[in-house]
Amino acid sequence: MHWTSLNRVGYVLSYFLPIFAATGFLLGLIPFGKLGKALGDLSRSITPSTSAGPTQEPEAVPPILWAWLPVTVAFLIRFATWKSQASSIFDTHRSVGRMERFFGPLYGQTSGLLDSKWITDRFLFTGPMLFLIACAFAALLRYQLTNSRKPQPEAHTHDDESV
Repeated sequence: MHWTSLNRVGYVLSYFLPIFAATGFLLGLIPFGKLGKALGDLSRSITPSTSAGPTQEPEAVPPILWAWLPVTVAFLIRFATWKSQASSIFDTHRSVGRMERFFGPLYGQTSGLLDSKWITDRFLFTGPMLFLIACAFAALLRYQLTNSRKPQPEAHTHDDESV
C-alpha cells in the first residue's frame, strides 16, 4: 500500500523539513511545564513528604522562546557563507540555488547543489532551525491564548468607593 511513488529515502529527504516544522509546532502547543507540575503534585499527594521542595520562581521569559536563536544564528552564518559550485568568479556575491539548496525539495535540487555537505546543511542547520522556530511560535501562541483567558485583577479607583 503505497501512497507515494518515492522510495523511503527520497520521501524523507523531500518532506523532512515540512514534517519537522509541523512536529515542532505541535510540540510547542503542549504545556510541558504545567504537565510536569501536575505530575509532581500527583506524586506528592500519593506519597506525602515531610519536607517541602524548593519553590521555583516564575521566569519572565520561558527558555523555549529563546531556544531558536543560537540555531538560527548558526544557520544564517552557513546560509550566508555557502557558495554554489556553479557560481561564477565574476558574480561572487550571488550563489545560484541558495534557497533551493536549503529549503527546496529533493526533486528541485540540481547536480550543482547536491554535494557532500547537502545532507549536513539540511539535517544539522535548516531542519533544527525550522523545528525550533515553529516550536517557539506555537509556545508563544499558546502563552498568548492562555494569558488572555486569565482574569485580570480589577484596579480600584476612588470613584468606585462610596464615602
